[in-house]
Amino acid sequence: MKERLITIFIIISFVFCCVISKSCANTTTPPSGGPKDTIPPVLLKVTPQKNATNFPRYGAKISLLYNEYTVVKTPADIYLSPPQKRKPTVKVKGKNIVVTFKDTLQADKTYYIDFGQALVDNNEGNIAPRLVYSFSTGNEIDSLFCTGTITDCQTLRPAKNILIALYSDLSDSACFKTFPDAAVKSDEWGYFIVRNLKPIPYRIYAYTDEDSDSKYSASTDKIAFLDSAYVPSWVIRDSIYELSYFNMKDTVRCKARHPQLSLSLFTEFQTIQYIKNSGRNSSNMGFLKFNAPYAEINSFDIFGIDTSAITTQFNPTRDSMIFWVNTSYPLEDSLLLKVNYMKTDSTGKLTPFTEDISLGLKNAIVNDPKKEKPDSLLSVKITLDSETIEQSGVIFDFDYPLIQCTPDSIKFTETNPKNQTVDKNFILLQDSTDIRRYVFRSVEKYKPGYDYKITIPKGTFVNLNHLPNKEEMQKVTLPNSDNLSSITLDVMNTKSRYIFELVNEKRDKVFRRYILTSDTRLYFPYLKAGKYSIRITEDLNNNGIFDTGNLLAKRQPEKVLLYKLPSGTDIIEVPEKTDLEQIINMEEFFK
Repeated sequence: MKERLITIFIIISFVFCCVISKSCANTTTPPSGGPKDTIPPVLLKVTPQKNATNFPRYGAKISLLYNEYTVVKTPADIYLSPPQKRKPTVKVKGKNIVVTFKDTLQADKTYYIDFGQALVDNNEGNIAPRLVYSFSTGNEIDSLFCTGTITDCQTLRPAKNILIALYSDLSDSACFKTFPDAAVKSDEWGYFIVRNLKPIPYRIYAYTDEDSDSKYSASTDKIAFLDSAYVPSWVIRDSIYELSYFNMKDTVRCKARHPQLSLSLFTEFQTIQYIKNSGRNSSNMGFLKFNAPYAEINSFDIFGIDTSAITTQFNPTRDSMIFWVNTSYPLEDSLLLKVNYMKTDSTGKLTPFTEDISLGLKNAIVNDPKKEKPDSLLSVKITLDSETIEQSGVIFDFDYPLIQCTPDSIKFTETNPKNQTVDKNFILLQDSTDIRRYVFRSVEKYKPGYDYKITIPKGTFVNLNHLPNKEEMQKVTLPNSDNLSSITLDVMNTKSRYIFELVNEKRDKVFRRYILTSDTRLYFPYLKAGKYSIRITEDLNNNGIFDTGNLLAKRQPEKVLLYKLPSGTDIIEVPEKTDLEQIINMEEFFK
């Protein structure tokens, strides 16, 4: 019995050891239990202390000691103000973050480093609270600051990661040639705080700084600017709400911050004018592209061709021109153009200049039976949308201008729910901005649930290549769903010309568009349930499009605003089966 007990004990001990050994050797199974670490790193010590004076100008370092291992996740978020040619290096040494300056610091200058959201703990990636470290190479710290917001001039959405730059040099060229005296990057809400300023006038610019050189480049950067010099007056204090730490996901707190300034970011047109490109799309069609908008052409001639046979057309911004040639004989493979236009000279002024341009025709069609035969019918694109046909009509876009248009041959019919068909009256007008576009409109109001058909016989249209259209037939039925909604705007006190656009929540899609010059009742029908905004542009030059700004000309982009409901929101939530009506007083809206 004793021997049996000993044997059983040995066996049990062996099995127990095997189980323990397997458990200890299993490195693939993660440890269980314990809450996930959600606590951000805690800053224990800064060396030298914040707001240090007489800071070394040569080879200086800053050390941040955290309570846990912390890494630099996004180095681009770290920004030194004022910036230097060579950016400081930021390295991890144990639980320390060490900043080393490569360039010599300026004498008697207040600096600060904004670490943004660059620092996170090594385990869970928890973002360290935003740290702004200030120091001075002189005897005192400059103590003023300014706040503001920057938005995209057209979408009106916050512009993040934009460099806001302040210059004590008040000349127009400062942002092109020199580093700013103070700078900061805007956060995810387009909000910015520029710290440690002097009580002196500054020029304020903001730009995307695509090449990260802290200077404005007109060819690559978007720009915003304040019209006049700005003198800061607010003093930095710990009790100021805007200077506290903000979690970018905390919408309520972030939106509660007060901005002193408001900037509008835009892409400016080029100002140096010249012909930068030219070519021929086909034997009798070519183009000129200009470097800057609103090109002025004094004369346009093609050698050997009468001017009456030449048709030209600019795009809305007049930085591109198309020309067509209508002759009874084939054109040469090479055309010689003589263009007299206003070109920018070496002094930066626009002066008359004559330029000779030779345009060859690539892949010219010759009398070769192996070549494909040219088209025998003209090309037309028909745009028809049941939700916008009442406002926009039916759009006919041709690839070449027409030399013949017989709208009387078009048949337009209406069929009611009882399948009874009647002819309807219509008008066909050439678009005022594009000679190749025609707009078809019904004289009478469309009826929901009714079927409409447009029949265009062959030969109704003939282009300057003497090609007729093929027979076309288009059908449309207006939406008749009980779930659709509408928005009606009563626009009053209209003193100028405005562009009204119904856009989506992101403001990157336009559903409806109106241009008005007088008090009007605007109707936006057939809307699906969703979130919309109403964007209104003040069209001061009456060209029907949004015009951007120009820095050197000190011209801001045309003013764009979003209509806000009485609650203060610019997002209009449209439920199903709802007809919303709003009144807009334009005099108050754009005051």
